[in-house]
Amino acid sequence: MFDIINSRDFYQKLLEEFDDYMANQASARHAMNCAITAHHLAEWVWGDFLKGDEVLKAKLGIRSRDDFLHWIDNQSVWYGVVQNISNGSKHFIRASAEGTVKVQGWGMGGYGQGPFGQSYLAIKVSEIEPQNLPVSQLLEVVIRFWRDFFSAHSPYSSDMPVGKTTLSTP
Repeated sequence: MFDIINSRDFYQKLLEEFDDYMANQASARHAMNCAITAHHLAEWVWGDFLKGDEVLKAKLGIRSRDDFLHWIDNQSVWYGVVQNISNGSKHFIRASAEGTVKVQGWGMGGYGQGPFGQSYLAIKVSEIEPQNLPVSQLLEVVIRFWRDFFSAHSPYSSDMPVGKTTLSTP
């Protein structure tokens, strides 16, 4: 599609979407775009190289696209949350917006959460304190999953892009 022709290029798009969000953590538009890209990277990986790689499919214990999607869910508990944001934003699913919040400035967010004194987006992930996870952390953990997946399993592992935002290491 245009100059995004493989899953490596789509991963680079994901990093650029994340950089945009990190520059403006109060932007629902940037958060949704990043979530949509993170969610749909699975389709690009499947179609680009995984579908035809019998050895890798056997290594992962999968046979089909649906098996791959279930495998991802088992590898990353946060992928499903990003998928809900993606589907909710694309298909106008109001229930997907439940638990999302825009934290406005000083004193509203949990101590040590989000950018200091600036507005940011968060999503409810727990009934106990802290209840809300900054969307920046949610997106980063899913991006790290993809970074690590590409590093371990992709034909592009020696030529992976790096975004402006430094991702933490586990």
